[in-house]
Amino acid sequence: MSTSTSTTHLLLRRQSSSPPDSEDPISNDITDSQHHPLLPPLPPQSTLSVTTSTTASLPTPPSVVRQRSDSIPRLLENQLGPPIVPSVPHIQDTQDYNVQAPPSHKRKQSDIPSHNDLLPISPSALFRSSLNLEIHDEEDDDSIVYSGPVDENVYNSGRWKYYNTVEVGKLKIKWLGISIMVLLALYSTTRHTSTSKDSYNDADGYESVGDPMEFSVKYNSIEYYSDLNRLGHLTSFGPTPVTYQGSGTTTAAPGGMYTYENVCVTNNVDYPKKPYEDTSMRGLIRFTNDATLLKNPKRCVPCTADETEELQSTAVGTIDSSVKHPCGMKGLHEMYASTLIDWKECINNKDNHGLMIRTKQSQSPSQVTNVHFFDRPTFLLQFTANNRESSLFDTLFSYLPHWHHYRSTDYPFDGILSHSVEGCLSHSRNWLCEILHHMSAFGSAKEIIWEESPKTLYCFRELHVNRMGYQRSLSNGQISKPILDEVRDVLFRSMALPRPRDMNEIRKKDAKLGISRPFRIVLYSNSHHSTNVWSNMDELVIEARGNNKYHGVEFTVEDDLDELTVAEQAKVFNLADAVIMSTGEHWGNVIFVTEDTVFVELGCGGFSNVENGHFMGLILGSHRSVRECRGGGEEDYCVQCTREGLNSSFRIEEDAFHGVVDEILKSHRDKVAIMRDS
Repeated sequence: MSTSTSTTHLLLRRQSSSPPDSEDPISNDITDSQHHPLLPPLPPQSTLSVTTSTTASLPTPPSVVRQRSDSIPRLLENQLGPPIVPSVPHIQDTQDYNVQAPPSHKRKQSDIPSHNDLLPISPSALFRSSLNLEIHDEEDDDSIVYSGPVDENVYNSGRWKYYNTVEVGKLKIKWLGISIMVLLALYSTTRHTSTSKDSYNDADGYESVGDPMEFSVKYNSIEYYSDLNRLGHLTSFGPTPVTYQGSGTTTAAPGGMYTYENVCVTNNVDYPKKPYEDTSMRGLIRFTNDATLLKNPKRCVPCTADETEELQSTAVGTIDSSVKHPCGMKGLHEMYASTLIDWKECINNKDNHGLMIRTKQSQSPSQVTNVHFFDRPTFLLQFTANNRESSLFDTLFSYLPHWHHYRSTDYPFDGILSHSVEGCLSHSRNWLCEILHHMSAFGSAKEIIWEESPKTLYCFRELHVNRMGYQRSLSNGQISKPILDEVRDVLFRSMALPRPRDMNEIRKKDAKLGISRPFRIVLYSNSHHSTNVWSNMDELVIEARGNNKYHGVEFTVEDDLDELTVAEQAKVFNLADAVIMSTGEHWGNVIFVTEDTVFVELGCGGFSNVENGHFMGLILGSHRSVRECRGGGEEDYCVQCTREGLNSSFRIEEDAFHGVVDEILKSHRDKVAIMRDS
């Protein structure tokens, strides 16, 4: 038998998605583009030649295997011997064949061997060999070419062999070293600049960095101190009445608003509790050099201010006999000290601490370690959060004249501080906060969120204070009808109330056209509270609805106004032609009624400020109080009261109730007749 030499070129490619298992032994990997369907040619520059000697009767091409990994150990042949490989089918061709060109892209390589990295030798894959290993490096891929003899009998037997050639240990050590170096580099670039005990992180994560003795940082016009000594010596000024700055001119502003300089604000922690439930109380720390005040051991103890006292820059409020210093204004009780450390030592004195507890003047924070000092002008918003009537008359009305001026010019403060309700300038369930939101009460000023920490004190370079209760009686004339109409029109539009403030033109048209609309009377018993509860309201309403003389009258009973949103409360009162209710803080909702509404207030005492004649004149309404029966028959209508401790309730007789309703309807008919005849 003669022998011949043939040169063939084969490339073994493992499919990464799934092992080739076609019945065609080679067609999954190789296609013919020249002479034979099994052997595709490559471009000349990609040809890899492997020469083997075969018999003429069995011209077997050399085995060529292409493996992803280039880490096959070359000693494997010596250790394990030649592996068993399948032989190639007989090919009657000695022509050179080109090896298929490797792909022009690189795939992401893994250093960890997987099941797919163990190439199976199957009928669908080309044979492989461990002899005559040659590594061909190309720009875009890595290949290992194996050449050597093949055994046809082994191929026909269909045996398989898995072959792992990755040097796992060396790769693990290599990548472990690289990983450690990367982690060290990341740590060195991302760790904190300072981790000493002298660093201070505020609530927003800003860290003071610098000398160990600095203990302060300034961010966004706020100075943060973690050492009270670093704040330095301050001298307080005020209260100074606010003035309006025009084009080169200064004019006096309406009363009720003042400015303080270099002061700190604390919270009274006793008054929000029962029975007061007052969230408006604050303490004001004033820094002074007055030797007489500084000798007073009770200079830091707050006291209750006289609401009628006029405020002066030199003597603020009345001097309380128990503490021997001025008390300040309503809701803002003053304390005096030379420095913050002096104030802290003073309020923690045993005698002073006991006096503050007895007089319900305990302040927070008391163990101050951190200070936030606001460099920009700030407005202090104080109000009783759970009292709508007080919010209206004590807070909103005091601010209205200034709002009327600022909205046409500019607001003099950048921040709003409210500890009565957090988030007060956004949509809120709180009655006053929702009103302030709808009227854009403070322009573009942002609310300062009060930190919950009991050790952080807030201090201010310039603090604007609106004196609570200044406009409660409306007797000084600073709130005119145009000012009140302006804010009511803004609220009616913003809250999309169904009826306008002025219904006069609508009622005139109805009267001339003879249109009769239902007359709506809103009634409220205050049954979910403990005082001034109207106990027999429901039975009176049931009887009145069945009475023919009240045809065309709508009796609307509200069960619990506290369960309604502010917008829902506003709509109830906006649709009312008359309101009959027990007395209570819910009367603040009269800000939403239309003009010419009739009000009847029933109760055993403590009547609201709605009966104020000045207020009724501003909204063109009429008010009548039905009080407790005193005997002697002097009252036209009265209520019979029952008291049990702090609780109270009342009832009104059916005849008296009919008399109240009849008077309301008669007044309405008289107005309609006048409009019709005019």
